[in-house]
Amino acid sequence: MVQRIFAIIGYPIGQVRSPEVFNTRLKAAGSNNLMVPLEVAPEDFASAVAGLRVMVNFAGLVVTVPHKIRAAELAIRSSARVRAAGAANLLRPISGGWEAELTDGIGFVAGLLAEGHAVAGQRVAIVGAGGAGLAIAEALLAAGAEVAITDVNPARCEAAGQRLSGLGRFRIAAPSRNDGIVVNATPLGMAAGDPIPVDLDAIGPEALVAEAIMKPAMTPLLEQAERRGHRTHAGRHMLDGQVPAIWDFLGMPDGRAG
Repeated sequence: MVQRIFAIIGYPIGQVRSPEVFNTRLKAAGSNNLMVPLEVAPEDFASAVAGLRVMVNFAGLVVTVPHKIRAAELAIRSSARVRAAGAANLLRPISGGWEAELTDGIGFVAGLLAEGHAVAGQRVAIVGAGGAGLAIAEALLAAGAEVAITDVNPARCEAAGQRLSGLGRFRIAAPSRNDGIVVNATPLGMAAGDPIPVDLDAIGPEALVAEAIMKPAMTPLLEQAERRGHRTHAGRHMLDGQVPAIWDFLGMPDGRAG
């Protein structure tokens, strides 16, 4: 059987967990398929994705920071979640182009629930209105949470408001003492020396502080939050919560996650 190749594409790429997670599961399923990491700068993303389409045995792509919004723009067919958030974290080749899906948000919500954290009725503040932030916000709104989002880029905030304000209780606002969950959906924390992305002085002591970053497992934000007595929620739970959806969308062996 011809080996099928899957990939995860991002810039940088060293923080991702998907190859180790999926290659372990593929091996356990008796498959010779493989997932590889691809580090591609934003200006080269479209040409890199176009090149992948000529690979006969290329089967699908996981998309990570900073390419999720561009991935949604390149797709010729998209799910309702992709259309709502304007971002995609999965692409699979179809006749004439790419089909896009967005599972980050459902993975984030599933991860919260698996760890015993309520979602419906919660006030959640998200820092970062890029692809990850939009995905998480869309899924939280669908799950019945009240969501606020903020970003250092005002244009991103405006775009988030246009996309998400009709989906539920949504506002543009920074984290406050009224929020039960505070989420970092920025890349800050992946590199040594990054500033702390959340003003912990502005939030209440009972707030759960959550990450979308998967590596390092314990970011400076989570370390500082724990020192202050906050409950924390690591970024790995977002991937763990969406593994079955990624597996099915990319058509991995038998449509199962293990």
